[in-house]
Amino acid sequence: MTKFFLAVLLCLIWGSTWLAIKIGLEDSPPILGAGFRFLLACAVLFALLRWKKMPLLTDRESWKKLAIPGIFAYFVSYGLVYWGEQHINSGLAALLFATLPFWVAIFAHYLLPNEKITWIKVISLLVGFSGIVIIFWDNLRLSGSIYNLLGMLALLSSGASAAYASVRTKRDLYHLDPIVISAQQMLVGMVLLLILGFAVEDLHSFKLTGKSIGALFYLALVGSAIAFSVFYHLLKTTAATRLSLIAFVTPIVALLLGWLIKHEQVTLHLILGAALVSAGIISLIFLGKEKILLKD
Repeated sequence: MTKFFLAVLLCLIWGSTWLAIKIGLEDSPPILGAGFRFLLACAVLFALLRWKKMPLLTDRESWKKLAIPGIFAYFVSYGLVYWGEQHINSGLAALLFATLPFWVAIFAHYLLPNEKITWIKVISLLVGFSGIVIIFWDNLRLSGSIYNLLGMLALLSSGASAAYASVRTKRDLYHLDPIVISAQQMLVGMVLLLILGFAVEDLHSFKLTGKSIGALFYLALVGSAIAFSVFYHLLKTTAATRLSLIAFVTPIVALLLGWLIKHEQVTLHLILGAALVSAGIISLIFLGKEKILLKD
Protein backbone atom coordinates (compact mmCIF):
# COMPACT_ATOMS: atom_id res chain seq x y z
CA MET A 1 0.00 0.00 0.00
CA THR A 2 3.04 2.30 0.12
CA LYS A 3 2.55 3.32 -3.51
CA PHE A 4 -1.09 4.09 -2.90
CA PHE A 5 -0.25 6.49 -0.06
CA LEU A 6 2.49 8.12 -2.14
CA ALA A 7 -0.08 8.67 -4.90
CA VAL A 8 -2.45 10.24 -2.37
CA LEU A 9 0.38 12.48 -1.14
CA LEU A 10 1.08 13.56 -4.71
CA CYS A 11 -2.60 14.40 -5.24
CA LEU A 12 -2.62 16.55 -2.10
CA ILE A 13 0.56 18.39 -3.05
CA TRP A 14 -0.28 19.07 -6.67
CA GLY A 15 -3.88 19.85 -5.76
CA SER A 16 -2.57 22.71 -3.61
CA THR A 17 -0.07 24.08 -6.14
CA TRP A 18 -2.78 25.58 -8.39
CA LEU A 19 -3.66 28.01 -5.61
CA ALA A 20 0.01 28.65 -4.78
CA ILE A 21 0.81 29.48 -8.42
CA LYS A 22 -2.13 31.89 -8.58
CA ILE A 23 -0.98 33.60 -5.37
CA GLY A 24 2.60 33.84 -6.63
CA LEU A 25 1.53 35.38 -9.93
CA GLU A 26 0.02 38.34 -8.08
CA ASP A 27 3.54 39.60 -7.25
CA SER A 28 5.86 38.01 -9.83
CA PRO A 29 6.19 37.67 -13.61
CA PRO A 30 5.27 34.18 -14.88
CA ILE A 31 8.43 32.93 -16.60
CA LEU A 32 10.86 34.26 -13.99
CA GLY A 33 8.51 33.02 -11.26
CA ALA A 34 8.69 29.49 -12.66
CA GLY A 35 12.44 29.79 -13.20
CA PHE A 36 13.19 30.87 -9.63
CA ARG A 37 10.89 28.11 -8.35
CA PHE A 38 13.01 25.47 -10.06
CA LEU A 39 16.27 27.25 -9.18
CA LEU A 40 15.45 26.84 -5.50
CA ALA A 41 14.22 23.27 -6.01
CA CYS A 42 17.41 22.36 -7.89
CA ALA A 43 19.54 23.74 -5.07
CA VAL A 44 17.78 21.42 -2.62
CA LEU A 45 17.93 18.37 -4.91
CA PHE A 46 21.60 18.77 -5.83
CA ALA A 47 22.49 19.31 -2.16
CA LEU A 48 20.65 16.07 -1.37
CA LEU A 49 22.51 14.23 -4.13
CA ARG A 50 25.83 15.52 -2.79
CA TRP A 51 24.93 14.51 0.75
CA LYS A 52 23.95 11.00 -0.40
CA LYS A 53 27.06 10.85 -2.63
CA MET A 54 24.98 9.85 -5.64
CA PRO A 55 26.70 10.20 -9.02
CA LEU A 56 25.26 12.43 -11.73
CA LEU A 57 24.90 11.39 -15.35
CA THR A 58 27.53 13.11 -17.45
CA ASP A 59 27.81 11.20 -20.73
CA ARG A 60 26.26 12.67 -23.87
CA GLU A 61 23.67 9.93 -24.48
CA SER A 62 22.35 10.09 -20.91
CA TRP A 63 22.09 13.88 -21.03
CA LYS A 64 20.12 13.59 -24.25
CA LYS A 65 17.65 11.20 -22.64
CA LEU A 66 17.36 13.51 -19.64
CA ALA A 67 17.26 16.82 -21.49
CA ILE A 68 14.49 16.13 -23.99
CA PRO A 69 11.78 15.25 -21.41
CA GLY A 70 13.25 17.89 -19.09
CA ILE A 71 12.61 20.57 -21.70
CA PHE A 72 9.01 19.44 -22.20
CA ALA A 73 8.26 18.83 -18.49
CA TYR A 74 9.69 21.99 -16.97
CA PHE A 75 10.44 24.60 -19.63
CA VAL A 76 7.49 24.10 -22.00
CA SER A 77 4.82 22.74 -19.65
CA TYR A 78 5.40 25.03 -16.68
CA GLY A 79 6.17 28.03 -18.81
CA LEU A 80 2.76 27.59 -20.42
CA VAL A 81 1.01 26.96 -17.09
CA TYR A 82 2.42 30.10 -15.47
CA TRP A 83 1.73 32.25 -18.52
CA GLY A 84 -1.74 30.82 -19.19
CA GLU A 85 -3.01 31.18 -15.61
CA GLN A 86 -2.69 34.94 -15.95
CA HIS A 87 -5.49 35.00 -18.51
CA ILE A 88 -8.03 32.35 -17.46
CA ASN A 89 -9.64 31.40 -14.17
CA SER A 90 -8.12 28.58 -12.13
CA GLY A 91 -11.11 26.29 -12.65
CA LEU A 92 -10.79 26.40 -16.41
CA ALA A 93 -7.01 25.99 -16.11
CA ALA A 94 -7.42 22.86 -14.00
CA LEU A 95 -9.98 21.47 -16.43
CA LEU A 96 -7.75 21.96 -19.47
CA PHE A 97 -4.71 20.49 -17.75
CA ALA A 98 -6.85 17.52 -16.70
CA THR A 99 -6.71 16.39 -20.35
CA LEU A 100 -3.22 15.09 -19.46
CA PRO A 101 -4.32 11.43 -19.05
CA PHE A 102 -5.68 11.43 -22.61
CA TRP A 103 -2.35 12.69 -23.91
CA VAL A 104 -0.47 10.13 -21.83
CA ALA A 105 -2.63 7.32 -23.21
CA ILE A 106 -1.92 8.45 -26.78
CA PHE A 107 1.85 8.85 -26.32
CA ALA A 108 2.11 5.62 -24.31
CA HIS A 109 0.31 3.73 -27.08
CA TYR A 110 3.10 4.60 -29.51
CA LEU A 111 6.13 4.75 -27.19
CA LEU A 112 5.44 2.06 -24.55
CA PRO A 113 4.78 -1.43 -25.96
CA ASN A 114 2.94 -2.61 -22.81
CA GLU A 115 0.51 0.31 -22.62
CA LYS A 116 -1.67 0.10 -25.72
CA ILE A 117 -4.96 1.98 -25.84
CA THR A 118 -7.97 -0.23 -25.05
CA TRP A 119 -11.68 0.44 -24.92
CA ILE A 120 -11.58 0.12 -21.13
CA LYS A 121 -8.99 2.90 -20.98
CA VAL A 122 -10.95 5.15 -23.33
CA ILE A 123 -14.26 4.71 -21.50
CA SER A 124 -12.65 5.10 -18.07
CA LEU A 125 -10.86 8.29 -19.13
CA LEU A 126 -14.03 9.73 -20.63
CA VAL A 127 -16.03 8.99 -17.47
CA GLY A 128 -13.34 10.59 -15.29
CA PHE A 129 -13.01 13.66 -17.50
CA SER A 130 -16.78 14.13 -17.61
CA GLY A 131 -16.64 14.40 -13.82
CA ILE A 132 -14.05 17.20 -14.10
CA VAL A 133 -16.27 19.05 -16.59
CA ILE A 134 -19.27 18.81 -14.26
CA ILE A 135 -17.22 20.02 -11.29
CA PHE A 136 -16.04 23.14 -13.09
CA TRP A 137 -19.17 23.80 -15.13
CA ASP A 138 -19.97 27.02 -13.28
CA ASN A 139 -16.40 28.26 -13.73
CA LEU A 140 -16.18 27.87 -17.50
CA ARG A 141 -16.90 31.48 -18.25
CA LEU A 142 -14.96 32.98 -21.14
CA SER A 143 -14.10 36.65 -21.42
CA GLY A 144 -13.91 36.49 -25.19
CA SER A 145 -10.50 38.18 -25.43
CA ILE A 146 -7.65 36.86 -27.56
CA TYR A 147 -5.57 36.39 -24.40
CA ASN A 148 -8.31 34.21 -22.95
CA LEU A 149 -8.15 31.97 -26.01
CA LEU A 150 -4.35 31.89 -25.90
CA GLY A 151 -4.48 31.05 -22.19
CA MET A 152 -6.74 28.09 -22.91
CA LEU A 153 -4.43 26.86 -25.67
CA ALA A 154 -1.45 27.27 -23.33
CA LEU A 155 -2.97 25.06 -20.64
CA LEU A 156 -4.07 22.46 -23.17
CA SER A 157 -0.58 22.38 -24.68
CA SER A 158 0.94 22.22 -21.21
CA GLY A 159 -0.89 18.99 -20.48
CA ALA A 160 0.28 17.47 -23.77
CA SER A 161 3.88 18.54 -23.10
CA ALA A 162 3.89 17.10 -19.57
CA ALA A 163 2.37 13.87 -20.88
CA TYR A 164 5.05 13.44 -23.54
CA ALA A 165 7.77 14.08 -20.95
CA SER A 166 6.32 11.49 -18.56
CA VAL A 167 6.14 8.79 -21.21
CA ARG A 168 9.66 9.54 -22.48
CA THR A 169 10.97 9.42 -18.91
CA LYS A 170 9.30 6.08 -18.22
CA ARG A 171 10.67 4.59 -21.46
CA ASP A 172 14.24 5.86 -21.27
CA LEU A 173 15.01 6.57 -17.59
CA TYR A 174 13.26 3.79 -15.66
CA HIS A 175 16.61 2.52 -14.31
CA LEU A 176 17.67 5.81 -12.68
CA ASP A 177 17.13 7.08 -9.16
CA PRO A 178 14.11 9.45 -9.00
CA ILE A 179 16.14 12.21 -7.32
CA VAL A 180 18.74 12.11 -10.11
CA ILE A 181 15.98 12.37 -12.73
CA SER A 182 14.29 15.25 -10.90
CA ALA A 183 17.48 17.22 -10.34
CA GLN A 184 18.99 16.96 -13.80
CA GLN A 185 15.75 17.35 -15.77
CA MET A 186 14.73 20.29 -13.60
CA LEU A 187 18.13 21.89 -14.16
CA VAL A 188 17.55 21.89 -17.93
CA GLY A 189 14.10 23.46 -17.63
CA MET A 190 15.26 25.98 -15.02
CA VAL A 191 18.14 27.29 -17.16
CA LEU A 192 15.87 27.76 -20.19
CA LEU A 193 13.13 29.44 -18.13
CA LEU A 194 15.58 31.91 -16.59
CA ILE A 195 17.18 32.71 -19.95
CA LEU A 196 13.76 33.39 -21.49
CA GLY A 197 12.53 35.24 -18.40
CA PHE A 198 15.48 37.63 -18.23
CA ALA A 199 15.13 38.22 -21.97
CA VAL A 200 11.43 39.12 -22.07
CA GLU A 201 10.43 40.09 -18.51
CA ASP A 202 11.35 42.84 -16.08
CA LEU A 203 13.06 41.58 -12.93
CA HIS A 204 11.85 44.69 -11.09
CA SER A 205 8.26 43.45 -11.44
CA PHE A 206 9.21 40.72 -8.97
CA LYS A 207 7.78 42.01 -5.66
CA LEU A 208 9.23 40.52 -2.48
CA THR A 209 6.11 40.18 -0.36
CA GLY A 210 5.30 37.65 2.31
CA LYS A 211 2.87 35.79 0.08
CA SER A 212 5.17 35.75 -2.96
CA ILE A 213 8.08 34.38 -0.93
CA GLY A 214 5.82 31.87 0.81
CA ALA A 215 4.36 30.69 -2.49
CA LEU A 216 7.83 30.44 -4.04
CA PHE A 217 9.26 28.32 -1.22
CA TYR A 218 6.19 26.07 -1.08
CA LEU A 219 6.19 25.51 -4.83
CA ALA A 220 9.95 24.90 -4.92
CA LEU A 221 10.37 22.63 -1.91
CA VAL A 222 7.05 20.80 -1.68
CA GLY A 223 5.52 21.23 -5.14
CA SER A 224 8.77 20.51 -7.00
CA ALA A 225 11.63 18.89 -5.06
CA ILE A 226 9.42 16.51 -3.07
CA ALA A 227 6.56 16.06 -5.54
CA PHE A 228 8.64 15.22 -8.60
CA SER A 229 10.89 12.84 -6.66
CA VAL A 230 7.76 10.99 -5.53
CA PHE A 231 6.30 11.12 -9.05
CA TYR A 232 9.38 9.61 -10.70
CA HIS A 233 9.56 6.96 -7.99
CA LEU A 234 5.98 5.91 -8.79
CA LEU A 235 6.55 6.17 -12.54
CA LYS A 236 9.26 3.49 -12.39
CA THR A 237 6.74 0.76 -11.46
CA THR A 238 3.34 2.22 -12.37
CA ALA A 239 1.64 2.30 -15.76
CA ALA A 240 2.00 5.83 -17.14
CA THR A 241 -1.71 6.14 -18.00
CA ARG A 242 -2.74 5.03 -14.50
CA LEU A 243 -0.39 7.42 -12.78
CA SER A 244 -1.59 10.30 -14.98
CA LEU A 245 -5.04 9.95 -13.40
CA ILE A 246 -3.64 12.14 -10.63
CA ALA A 247 -4.51 15.00 -13.01
CA PHE A 248 -8.20 14.10 -12.51
CA VAL A 249 -7.88 14.16 -8.72
CA THR A 250 -5.85 17.33 -8.17
CA PRO A 251 -8.66 19.73 -9.25
CA ILE A 252 -10.97 18.10 -6.70
CA VAL A 253 -8.31 18.50 -4.04
CA ALA A 254 -7.97 22.15 -5.00
CA LEU A 255 -11.70 22.70 -4.55
CA LEU A 256 -11.75 20.86 -1.21
CA LEU A 257 -8.86 22.98 0.03
CA GLY A 258 -10.82 26.05 -1.01
CA TRP A 259 -13.73 24.75 1.06
CA LEU A 260 -11.55 24.05 4.11
CA ILE A 261 -9.30 27.11 3.98
CA LYS A 262 -11.39 29.77 2.26
CA HIS A 263 -14.83 28.41 3.22
CA GLU A 264 -15.91 28.14 -0.40
CA GLN A 265 -19.22 26.39 -1.08
CA VAL A 266 -19.36 22.67 -1.87
CA THR A 267 -21.99 22.22 -4.57
CA LEU A 268 -23.93 19.30 -5.99
CA HIS A 269 -21.74 19.65 -9.10
CA LEU A 270 -18.69 18.87 -6.97
CA ILE A 271 -20.26 15.79 -5.39
CA LEU A 272 -21.54 14.38 -8.69
CA GLY A 273 -18.33 15.20 -10.53
CA ALA A 274 -16.16 13.63 -7.82
CA ALA A 275 -18.27 10.47 -8.02
CA LEU A 276 -17.71 10.23 -11.79
CA VAL A 277 -13.97 10.86 -11.41
CA SER A 278 -13.81 8.11 -8.80
CA ALA A 279 -15.76 5.75 -11.06
CA GLY A 280 -13.39 6.39 -13.95
CA ILE A 281 -10.30 5.80 -11.81
CA ILE A 282 -11.69 2.67 -10.16
CA SER A 283 -12.70 1.15 -13.50
CA LEU A 284 -9.26 1.80 -14.99
CA ILE A 285 -7.48 0.30 -11.97
CA PHE A 286 -9.61 -2.80 -11.54
CA LEU A 287 -10.74 -3.58 -15.08
CA GLY A 288 -7.36 -3.12 -16.76
CA LYS A 289 -4.43 -5.51 -16.84
CA GLU A 290 -2.12 -3.85 -14.31
CA LYS A 291 -3.11 -3.18 -10.70
CA ILE A 292 0.17 -1.59 -9.74
CA LEU A 293 -0.86 1.38 -7.63
CA LEU A 294 -2.57 -0.84 -5.10
CA LYS A 295 0.41 -3.15 -4.55
CA ASP A 296 3.86 -2.76 -3.01
